Amino acid sequence: MTREILAIGPRSPPITGPGLKNRYIQAGLEGHGLDVHWVNTLETRPKTVAELLSKTLSYDAYILSASTKVRLGVAPLLATKLRSPDVHGALFPAGGEFANELRALPGPVRRFYRRTFSAFDGVYPQTDELSRDLSGLLDDSVQVRTVPNLRPLPASTDSTTEGASGALRLAYVGRIKESKGIDDLLEAYERASDAGADVVLDVYGHFLPDDPYEDHFLDRCSRLPGARFHGKLPNEAVIPTLQDADAFVFPTVYDGEGFPGALVEAFAAGCPVLATDWNFNADIVTDGVDGRLFEPRDVAALSAHIRELADDRAALAELQANARETGRQYSVERVTGTIVEYLGESGWDLPGATVERSEAVLTKR
Repeated sequence: MTREILAIGPRSPPITGPGLKNRYIQAGLEGHGLDVHWVNTLETRPKTVAELLSKTLSYDAYILSASTKVRLGVAPLLATKLRSPDVHGALFPAGGEFANELRALPGPVRRFYRRTFSAFDGVYPQTDELSRDLSGLLDDSVQVRTVPNLRPLPASTDSTTEGASGALRLAYVGRIKESKGIDDLLEAYERASDAGADVVLDVYGHFLPDDPYEDHFLDRCSRLPGARFHGKLPNEAVIPTLQDADAFVFPTVYDGEGFPGALVEAFAAGCPVLATDWNFNADIVTDGVDGRLFEPRDVAALSAHIRELADDRAALAELQANARETGRQYSVERVTGTIVEYLGESGWDLPGATVERSEAVLTKR
């Protein structure tokens, strides 16, 4: 019976998207009664490799939750053992490029990694589109199911802005770089303001080291009345901060965008999301229900959405209520309950108490 799991991948701190996801997966699975030992690949490489080599042979259940380099490096190490019928493995690919990465490998290497990843009982991408894309690349014996990003829900669901009058408060939280569409956000905000919308914009985030975009952004932002840059938020402050906002703006055109944790945090805070219809955003944001989608680089459309929310507070309130409901789908308890359900279906022999706890969570859907 599986009670102990060795998990491998980045785990925050330090704060990274995949690292946060893994921290919450570990906490959620432990809340279901499993003992998860995590080998943190964010730590110094010699220590991580030594720990991997010392631990890999002593477990009969493994989770690999990582992006490209770790995935390609560690999976072959596990595959030989996973081919034993009494040993189980689950792969949670970080990011949105797993299927494309496999296709891009040279023929013999691609076949090797297809066999390697097919040694896992299940592979669990973050969106339905990614799951569909992967299904044809792995053996039919592999369970491919969607497991979305996850975040803890706030203790209080109260919003200081819901139903309030005054300026529409927009927020962006995340890395600040050109491919995140920040220039489009600033331009759309300026157009909406010039058209008479009562709106303010709060930007939180950090820059890549030595990125020349930093000076450009700071100069541009400083010239816009009502636009404020606050620097990087501590992770524990993100959802409480977003509870003070009316809507979250996510104009990304970043090629590697997968399932951004910022969208889950926005929904948990009751913030509808104005997002580009880019990569997998349409799998996450339901247009007209918990947010608005617009074509990438379409500044006019984003500006129109901002004006709409500033002018129609009833529509905004409905989107906020729906966003909060969407956020419940991504709670740590619900997502890890789904993970336990899928592991059981794929052959893991889990303790009865773990399965019962999972069923209790999932019946609340």
